[in-house]
Amino acid sequence: MRLQSICRRWPAGAGFLLLVTAGVAAVTAPARYVRYAEAAPILSELAVTGALPPELSSLTSAQREAAWPAWIERHDQEVRARLEQGDEDTIVNWMLFGTSFTSKPRAILGAVEGDNPPSAADRELTIRRTIELISARLDDLLKALAAPGMDERRLFARRLLERKGQRFNTAAGLDGVRQYLLGAVMRVAQEQDQVDQEIGATSGGDSVAEFVRRSRLFRTRGLSLDTSLLPNYALEQSMIAMKARGLLKAGALKRVAIVGPGLDFADKDVGFDFYPQQTLQPFAVLDSIKRLGLGPLSPAAGPEIVLLDISPRVIDHVTQARARAVKGIGYSLHLPLPRATPWLPEIRRYWETFGNQIGAPAQASAPKTVLDQVELRAVRATPAAVGRLSVANLNIVTQRLDEEAFDLVIATNVFIYYDVLEQALAMTNVEAMLKPGAFLLANVASPPVRALTIRPVDTLTTVYARDPSKENILDFIVWYQAHAQ
Repeated sequence: MRLQSICRRWPAGAGFLLLVTAGVAAVTAPARYVRYAEAAPILSELAVTGALPPELSSLTSAQREAAWPAWIERHDQEVRARLEQGDEDTIVNWMLFGTSFTSKPRAILGAVEGDNPPSAADRELTIRRTIELISARLDDLLKALAAPGMDERRLFARRLLERKGQRFNTAAGLDGVRQYLLGAVMRVAQEQDQVDQEIGATSGGDSVAEFVRRSRLFRTRGLSLDTSLLPNYALEQSMIAMKARGLLKAGALKRVAIVGPGLDFADKDVGFDFYPQQTLQPFAVLDSIKRLGLGPLSPAAGPEIVLLDISPRVIDHVTQARARAVKGIGYSLHLPLPRATPWLPEIRRYWETFGNQIGAPAQASAPKTVLDQVELRAVRATPAAVGRLSVANLNIVTQRLDEEAFDLVIATNVFIYYDVLEQALAMTNVEAMLKPGAFLLANVASPPVRALTIRPVDTLTTVYARDPSKENILDFIVWYQAHAQ
């Protein structure tokens, strides 16, 4: 069984909120830090279990209260600082899997063909071939970054590396970039090996146990923006089931928040990078709400989709899309579907109909080498659909909004990057922004904190692909309900 990858984040001043208006009511209140009184029940419980960070665990309750304002502000900065490592991880994945700068095959770390455990000789051969392939792909990437032109991915990667002191204008500088990136590859490989060992030591083939373990698996890694289409199908299936049970009613979703909507740079599993960067989830959620009749009865009334993120890349991307929408320009969504994966029929149907509530089919094109690997669709979302989006710079671990509450909050591939305290604070902040009895949908198991009043109601398991010779690809969406006041 393989779970869909579980993910996202201006190191900026506390509480700053970026807003753009395009025919939709925008967020008006600034984000604020969670207050001590709001976090106190969680802190008291975790102090007993020993799960507080050292700088808080040794304090009395009165001392923690006095230290809290400085601690929460400092921790906000620490969370935001993890963005840069996540961006570096994205560049490593792009170097290993990307197709736009090289014709070399993908370099899959640790892959050994065959169903039986590999022999030592097989492993040594695989490692040697992988190193040779990585070296060849790195040569091609360095050539691309040395002359990036106007390519957005190449420019982003070069600027990030230059901020880290790397230079591209001399042979010695390029060799330094090579050594830096090889070191980053080694770090990512070691982290992945640790993740695999952590999962293997606890799951025992139990998919639910693995899900619980994965729910905090990346708590020490960089915050990644990587995204994909699949979790949005699982979200739609959850909304269908919740509507059938009367938990979501027709016309009820007027205001929805998405935490960490993501930005598609280069797919982690396949490495597609032949189209401009895109954010999928805001449009997928809007598409599903309209398809299921869960939004306002009047199309002109919404729903409003508020994106909560701390990544300058996400904020700038959505801001620019909204500015274009004001000028009557829509938003293109590219939807590659790998041919080699045995997708279930319902996944194909979702892929074939995605976007029909928010736009129309558009011309899709890709290099022939890519088309051999994928089926491809494209959708052009209307300016009105883009205008449904607004964006707020908010750290879900440390901040919340004091304003009109949300009818639904969505957070997929986000909480996995946080430890127990951070997850508990995040869920408390989510609940504070929800209407009483409203829901959070997240593909993460609840942290073991009894002080939380937002509770799991049910879990929907969604299978994306079945292959008798491999693990199934699936996801779990947990329905959390806010306390009904």
